[in-house]
Amino acid sequence: MFGKLFAKKNKQETFVQASNTQEDVLLSLIKKKRKEDPLIGARIGGKEITQRLIKILKNEHGVHVETLLACIGSLGGYACHMAVREIIVNTGKAKENEAFIIVGGNDGNNYYFGDLVNKPLVEDVVSFWSLAGGTAQHFGKDCLPDLQSIFKHVSSSIGGEQFGIPQVPEKNMPSILPIDLVKKLWPVILPIVDKYCESPAERPLLFGVSAQEVIEMGKDTIPPGIAIKLLMECAVPMSKIGPEWIED
Repeated sequence: MFGKLFAKKNKQETFVQASNTQEDVLLSLIKKKRKEDPLIGARIGGKEITQRLIKILKNEHGVHVETLLACIGSLGGYACHMAVREIIVNTGKAKENEAFIIVGGNDGNNYYFGDLVNKPLVEDVVSFWSLAGGTAQHFGKDCLPDLQSIFKHVSSSIGGEQFGIPQVPEKNMPSILPIDLVKKLWPVILPIVDKYCESPAERPLLFGVSAQEVIEMGKDTIPPGIAIKLLMECAVPMSKIGPEWIED
């Protein structure tokens, strides 16, 4: 009996070692190719994160596509905030109140606005929005949501019960709210994300690639127009929260 158990354990250890070796080879290849393809880490890592999140969210009924989209949008939005905080604030390039427009809500929380956090979210040529929205647009120009309306709702809801609740049809609501997704999954996913990202600035792009993949994968379950709206309804508010929101 013990002989069988040890044999099984040895096989498992061999499998883990082989998997680690394959990952090391892949990461080494990404490093070598980064100069000629700066987005290679985000592209390969985005697909890896999609599969990781599917495994995390899968239950006996399968994977709830809306919750998967909400997860990617929420993490992608929060990644935009953390990119600014880690690259600019934590390095001393600017003070927190210089990098962000900080608004105190009636709920006692701080909300972080400003151009710096909006750039990786929606304004850069390559941003979370440009990647996710580009895929949705393949299915028709009318698929794209009104970003201004989303930003307006987020601004008007800070400190209130409606902050961070996606404005989508009830049947397309995720089973877990964006803030809870960030709290539960950011600490789990971040170490995996950073294996593929050379800088925090790449993280929003990685989630943008993941968003592209899930929009395409789920197009027969949730219309791309609703999918991209759900993504941004989660990404925009979660880009406005700081690390104190997810600390226990």
